[in-house]
Parts: sequence; C-alpha cells; structure tokens
Amino acid sequence: MTAPKKDILQGWKDIAAYVARDVRTVKRWEKQRGLPVRRMPGAGRANVYALIPDLDSWLSSTGPIDPEAESQANLTDTEDSDQDISAPALLEQPVDPPAPEAGATLAPANRRWVYVAAAVVCVGALAALALVRAHRHSQSAADIPPFNPTQTVRTVKYSSKVPGVDALYLRGIYFYEQRTPDTLDRALKCFQQAASQDPGYAPAYAGQAQTYNLLREYSMMPEAEAYTKAKVAAQRAIALDPNLSEAHASLGFVEFFYDWNVAGAEREFQTAIALDPNSALAHHWYGSMLTHEGRYKEALAQIDLAQRLQPTSTSILSDRAFALGLSGHRNEAADILQEVENDDPSSPSPHRILGGISLVEPRDIPRFLDEMRRFATLRHNTAQLHLLDEMDRAFRAGGPPAMWRAQLAEEERLHPSPNDRTYAMAMSEAALGENDACMHDLAQLTAHHDPGMIGILIDPVIASVHGDPRFARIVATVGLPPQH
Repeated sequence: MTAPKKDILQGWKDIAAYVARDVRTVKRWEKQRGLPVRRMPGAGRANVYALIPDLDSWLSSTGPIDPEAESQANLTDTEDSDQDISAPALLEQPVDPPAPEAGATLAPANRRWVYVAAAVVCVGALAALALVRAHRHSQSAADIPPFNPTQTVRTVKYSSKVPGVDALYLRGIYFYEQRTPDTLDRALKCFQQAASQDPGYAPAYAGQAQTYNLLREYSMMPEAEAYTKAKVAAQRAIALDPNLSEAHASLGFVEFFYDWNVAGAEREFQTAIALDPNSALAHHWYGSMLTHEGRYKEALAQIDLAQRLQPTSTSILSDRAFALGLSGHRNEAADILQEVENDDPSSPSPHRILGGISLVEPRDIPRFLDEMRRFATLRHNTAQLHLLDEMDRAFRAGGPPAMWRAQLAEEERLHPSPNDRTYAMAMSEAALGENDACMHDLAQLTAHHDPGMIGILIDPVIASVHGDPRFARIVATVGLPPQH
C-alpha cells in the first residue's frame, strides 16, 4: 500500500500545515497578502483547497515573514471568518484525564500539523487544544512536568536568500510528517534540492538527517546507510547553525540508536531541548531513548510534552503507547494503537509497535503475526513476508514452539555462516529456552555492533534471559543502564 501523491491540499487545516502557520494566520494571509486559496464553485466559502505549486510560488515570492509581527497580528485579529466546518469544537472534550485502563482512548486527528514551524501558538485557542489532547490517557498528572501554556513556540527563522529554497524546505517537512516510504522519499528529495540550491541553508541538512533516521524504519534502506547519512547531515547542519535544535536531536538519535554513545546522545538531546524547549521532535526522540533504557516514567513525561506540543502526531501517540505497553498498560496501549491504525492505515510504525507489545506476557501470537505482516506489507519487505508466512504455518500446526523453530530455521538458512548470527536467531532461542545459544548469539551481535542490540532491555522475548549474569555484561558493553 502506498500513499497517493498529493499536490492538492483540501481545507484550511491542510493549507495551514503546509505553510507552517495556524488556520487563523492563513485565512488572514488570503485576505491581506494574496495567499492563493481556491474555492469549489457553488460549495460555499468553507470548502477551500489550494494547489501546492501555487503555494510554493507564493512562498518563494513573498520573502521572509517576521514572526513577531505575525504574532501581534494574530493577537489583534478577532474576526471569525471562513470557519472551517471540518475543525472540531475547541473544548468539546473534557479536559480532565481519565483513569488508566478505564477504556478511554485518544482519537487521533485525521491530519498532522507540521511540527517544525508551528509558528506562534495563540495563548488561548491552540494552547487549550494542545492541553486537551495531551492530557488524554495520562497515567498521573503528578508524573508530568509543568507546562506553561503562555510560552511562545520558537519559530524557525527561514533565512535563505535563494528564491524557492524556503518553500522547498516547507514542502519537505509536509511530506516528512506523513511518514510513509513514498512520502519520506519525496521529503528527502525536497531537502536535497533545497541544500543543492543553497549549500549554506542549515535547515535543509537537518531535514535530511531527520528523514534518514526514519527511512531505516519505514523503508528498506539499510540501517548502516541511513544512520551514517543522518549523522553526516546533522553534523553539517550544526556546523552551519549550532543553535538548530532539530539538528542536535537528529544527532542524538544516531548517537544512541546506532553509535551506542549514551552519554553523547544525552548531551545532544539536552542541548536540543535547551535551544528549543518547545521542540516536539527533541522531546519525542529523547523519550524514545528513555523508553529503550527502560526508564518508562521519564520517557512518558518527555513524550507527553511532545504530545502537548504536537497533539495530532500519530507517531508521538504511537510511541507513547509503546512506553505504556511495556510498563504494564498493554490493554490501554493496544486500544490507542488500534485507533491510530484505523485513522492512519498507511503508517507502518503502529503495526510494528502493536506487534511488539503483543509479545508481552501473556503473549498474543495471532495478533503479533497479523500486525507484523501489515508492517512488512507497508514497508514492501517481501523477505519478511515470506518468513511470517512460514511462522504462521508452523504456529497453526504446532503452536508457539513450532513458530519460533520455524523462524530460527529460516534465519539459519539465510545466514549459514556461524559468524553471521542474527538478532532473530537469539530471539527465537530465548523463546525456546535455549539460553546458552541465545547468550552466544547476543555476545556475537554485540561484538559486531548489530543495531538491534539497543533494544535488548525492552524486548519482551529476550526478557527470559535477563537473570543470566552474562546478559548483564552484554548490557554494560552496549552502554545501557543496569537493571535492578
């Protein structure tokens, strides 16, 4: 399944997301600055659309926009014009969070806002909406750091003097936020084109770094290639602009998940957050790092902050569900992920996460197989689909032990060398109770710096060997915190 190539934006919310402003601003821009918004004939003023090429041309021709002036204009503009009939009522949902595992779930919005240039959050409307969405599914208000709704979101300073470069970058962010193999490829092309036209434009390199970090998950790009290119791009962005929060967050992501440099990653994420406390990306990816360290309470605090800043992001919501599922709230997490899948069926990540937490005891093997098959289909991974077919047949014939034996046999067929063990082999051996074989393979994978090893603390199947002293030594070698 692939997402359609979208050059038409339907409705004020999509138009606002693409130009990285709020709905009120783009409505005012249409009236005062000639933003090229169109209307369906005879459909009324609320049914609007815009063509992406028109917006690109307008963005490149208008020149830099002063965020302070825009903020003041929004605060003084009280006209309620061209109401978007698709927008939900601001406070139609209760603000108070429900108790955990009470069955309440957050309904993700049908469309994403662009996180990187959410412009200036109006003190009233947008901050209130963020608080409403973010408090849903909270475990405890006491677990979440205080949030200041009057704090202004930092606006990215687009400063390219080359016409069209800012528009290319914004278009790249638009595609990046959709997070599918096809849209990430389109995002990368936009960022590369922007950097080619203006080699000194730091945001274009930060955008490349962000995209490479995701391509290894959402597409078939090898992890070594994706992480290496992400690191080069992030370092280039930082060299051009040391104050670019997104570049530090991208570098921190590589430092942790690929380099196993936990201290370096911590430093980069803290730098990213210090530079921009309202960066949803920095809080989100730092929360992902904390999740993989098994620091679930801290992880949820960071992800909750990210969700408040970008409340319609299915990626943030999915990773919040991941941390919840691993920390003893699997039913609530599964409900959230199911809603995300229903709302955004083209996104691979929720299927991977739901498949993973299905292996938490008591294991739901049929759901694990189904979700991983959906994940492989969306990534166009034919090899994984073949493996899952073999595992499914074995499971139906002989239950979980037969399934794990089938995975182990297929992995050994594909990797016959004794020096070419895989994480899937170690996982199968752990599930089968073959601890010595599992520890041997984990040690070899650690020596080979296999990227999958960064998840050994939170893998519910590998959990069966956590009590082995050899496992503690491997954890220390990877650089993860010791388990108590």
